[in-house]
Amino acid sequence: MAHAVIQVAELVYDAAAGMLTGTIGQEPRFVMKAYSGGSRGHNPGVNRKLAAAYLYDSANRVSSHFANTPEIKDARGNYKQRGGTLPAGHYKCHYLEHHPPFGECIRLLRMADAMAIHSPFSPHPIPHGRGNDFYIHGHGPKGSDGCIVPESNDERLRLNQAVKQFSDSGRVVLLVKNVSYLLPAELEGQMA
Repeated sequence: MAHAVIQVAELVYDAAAGMLTGTIGQEPRFVMKAYSGGSRGHNPGVNRKLAAAYLYDSANRVSSHFANTPEIKDARGNYKQRGGTLPAGHYKCHYLEHHPPFGECIRLLRMADAMAIHSPFSPHPIPHGRGNDFYIHGHGPKGSDGCIVPESNDERLRLNQAVKQFSDSGRVVLLVKNVSYLLPAELEGQMA
């Protein structure tokens, strides 16, 4: 019995360059500036009170570029620290027509190589402590705690439709690369 061949389209997010690229089906190639982590990708023009509440200045902190920087909130749900960029590895892209609060977006489901940090300095994978709740979504008042936020909303919507249409015949996989981490000993020094 012959098995149907599943087509795979690949997107690449280069965290260091902040670029999302790839080809899905017959769509023209995607090449877009995109942000991940540290409140980057928030709506421009938001008032100063929201900017302070959502720690927009986190975008300028080195820690926001590390994929194992966790989002931290106080007991009232106020931000104490914004989360870093999306961890490296592969993610399955799943189109969502409506997600509260993101609306139309793409959910990123981690594959095995995105579950931990793989370092030549450790004989075993190192847990990065990040969840499985990452998306490609539009600008909002908060910005990103690890999700990918494309700079162009038109290109993001085109990407959403390409993922949706391609899902009928195959799957779209995102490779996240060029990601920085603090190794456990460095994290302990930073938290002290």
